[in-house]
Amino acid sequence: MAGTIAAQQHEAERSPQWPSVRDAFVKNNPQCAVCGKGPAQGIGLQAHHIFPFHYCIRLGRPDLELDPRNLVTLCETESGKPSDDHHVLIGHLDDFESSNLDVVSDAHTRFHGYSAEKIRNDAAWQQKKQQRLPHIEAMRPEDQAAFVWAMNTRYPKAGVPAGKKPASLPDWIPAALR
Repeated sequence: MAGTIAAQQHEAERSPQWPSVRDAFVKNNPQCAVCGKGPAQGIGLQAHHIFPFHYCIRLGRPDLELDPRNLVTLCETESGKPSDDHHVLIGHLDDFESSNLDVVSDAHTRFHGYSAEKIRNDAAWQQKKQQRLPHIEAMRPEDQAAFVWAMNTRYPKAGVPAGKKPASLPDWIPAALR
C-alpha cells in the first residue's frame, strides 16, 4: 500500500503486473530476510524494492519494478499483524521516501535477527540512517549518475551500459559495488 502511495507522489505508475509479481515473490520467499518470521507467526510481509522502483522508472530502468533480483522480503506492521517493521527500519532506514541499497547484506548479516529496539540503538544503523539515499527530488546530477551506475552495475540489462564508475561515490552506494 505504501509503495502505491509513493508511486502516486512521484508520478510513477505501477505496472499492472506488479500485484502478481509481488504475490509470487512473497509466496516463494515467505519469511522476512531480517527476522525470519512470516505468516505462520502472524507477521505481514512486503516485497521491498532494493533500488526503489520510482527512482528506477525516473532514471531509465522501469524493468526493475518487476525484476525479482531487485526484491527482498521484509516484515511490515499491518492491521492486526504487529512486527519489528524491518521494511521501514532496514529497507528504508526509517524514512519511506529513502532506501537502503545495502538492504540484502544488512538483512542477512549486520542486522540479522535484530529487534526494532536493537536496530534503533545500533551505532552502525544510526550512521547508515544519517548517510541514506537522498530523496529523488534532492538528488544532485552526480548523485543521479552514481545511482544509475550502481543500478546498472548490480542489475545489468542487455544493451544498457553501466557506464564509467564515478570517481567519487556517495556513502549510500553499497560496499559491494565500491
